[in-house]
Amino acid sequence: MLNNNQSNHLVGFAFRLSNTNRWMISLLLLSFLFLVQSCGPYYFREHFRDANDLLQYTGNVPTKLYLKAHLRDGQVYILTDTWAIDTVQHQVTGQGRLYDVNRRLVNSGPVSVPIDSVVIFETNKSLDKVENEPIAGLSILAGLDAILGVICITNPKTCFGSCPTFYINEEDNFHFANAEGFSQAISPSLEYADIDALHYSSEGVDSFSIIMKNEALETHSVNQVKLLAIPRAEDERIYHSPNDLFYRCDREVQFGQATAEEGDITGLLAETDRIERFSLADETNLSTKEEIHLTFDPSTDADALGLLISFRQTQMTTYLFYSAMDYMGGSVSDMFAELERDNNPQELLENSIKGELGGIDVHIWNKDAQRWELQGTLNESGPIAFGHQILPLSAKVSGRELKVKLVLNKGLWRIDRVALTGIREVVEPDILEPSEALNKGTIDPDALKQIRNPEEYLVSMPGSTYRFSFVLPEKEKNYELFLQSQGYYLEWMRESWLREKNLLKLNQLLNHPRRYLKAETKAYKKQEKYMEEAFWNSRIDTKSFSYYEN
Repeated sequence: MLNNNQSNHLVGFAFRLSNTNRWMISLLLLSFLFLVQSCGPYYFREHFRDANDLLQYTGNVPTKLYLKAHLRDGQVYILTDTWAIDTVQHQVTGQGRLYDVNRRLVNSGPVSVPIDSVVIFETNKSLDKVENEPIAGLSILAGLDAILGVICITNPKTCFGSCPTFYINEEDNFHFANAEGFSQAISPSLEYADIDALHYSSEGVDSFSIIMKNEALETHSVNQVKLLAIPRAEDERIYHSPNDLFYRCDREVQFGQATAEEGDITGLLAETDRIERFSLADETNLSTKEEIHLTFDPSTDADALGLLISFRQTQMTTYLFYSAMDYMGGSVSDMFAELERDNNPQELLENSIKGELGGIDVHIWNKDAQRWELQGTLNESGPIAFGHQILPLSAKVSGRELKVKLVLNKGLWRIDRVALTGIREVVEPDILEPSEALNKGTIDPDALKQIRNPEEYLVSMPGSTYRFSFVLPEKEKNYELFLQSQGYYLEWMRESWLREKNLLKLNQLLNHPRRYLKAETKAYKKQEKYMEEAFWNSRIDTKSFSYYEN
């Protein structure tokens, strides 16, 4: 059994490691300490526990207010009961305690925390409009689902989650949003710019507008929303590739036949009709792969070819992400703060569950060499909006059939359409900034300023709705339109997650994903058939709900 000093030395060592390894090894040490705790009486850093009780033992989360501020140097402030935001000095003030990287008490009493020194906040207090701008974009809100009375409290691993959702028409069916922004940016350090094809004809119009909604229990920090416009002729289309190139294309060709494990699926993949082909996960292992085979007409002839796929994900990744949040429990802000201090957080993501599940691998059959040759991978995250992408192929087909094989994780992908097209050239888009921003129908100059300034963020809370308008270059031209959105989001902690902390399973999910996916199969399969219904039914209706009115 470790004594208090030994525990402190271990945790201190984890925090002093290089940034590259700190996240992984900290999880291992925390998991080990958690295992020791289960053996009997355990007094983990008693001097830290008394101030941190309300964070780690959360039966009374809704009643005890706190603000936890993780600093870039590894120290942490805990403020209780009340605090204030000084927008002039850009700091948080109040009564609290400061702990060093080993969680030893440094001082207590009146504190002033510079906001620029904080990587992650955590609070169980609803942030009003005054506090929203300075700290909301860095805050994980905990336990507020009970306050807000959201449906998904009863099934928190399958409730609605998304980054910003975008709609061309406000009345569009929310099952099929036109775009879903930066789905993988689950913390500030993972921010990136996401591009989505809008499949919209601009012929005869001189302007375009799109609506951005926050329909989940999340804080969205949006750095930019831009429109990418490329003129095209009547017989042309422009397609976007996974490496963010744009191709002018023509002569689309449908496949002759498509087959999968269940048999002929030609009718399911022939048209962009939102009638998708998908499978259920394997009964014994969530990382089991499957194949789809397609044969294209022998008359296909083009100098360069590209494979077009319209696709999105099932609820599998939502379930797994929410499981990770569940396992973090009351340590969620500690974990995300470590992620923010890591030198390469993207590598952590790629080497865990995402890397094990993979994307849609595209192979073509080389008849001369008698082998399948990998062309590339499509891997657009998100279960809401379809990704419409092109993958250029290395093969030139002239007078002979083209065989294509898709290899994908079983139960993870929903595919709407597959086709072949001829590529003419690579093109560059016109990049358009919003000319107007409306907040719930009212002109909002502050929102416009924030979304146009790369140094600022528009913070969107649950129930928010913004409309952005753009002026197109020339009314006479027909443009292929793409949406580019950049930012990150922070998931709110469900109260049930705070009670279900399991650092051993979190360690397995992050460091041994193959083993985890096999072990989690039985639990996942029990819910799989009901996930879609639970997901869509727990979406926030932005017409009837406003975060600031609750």
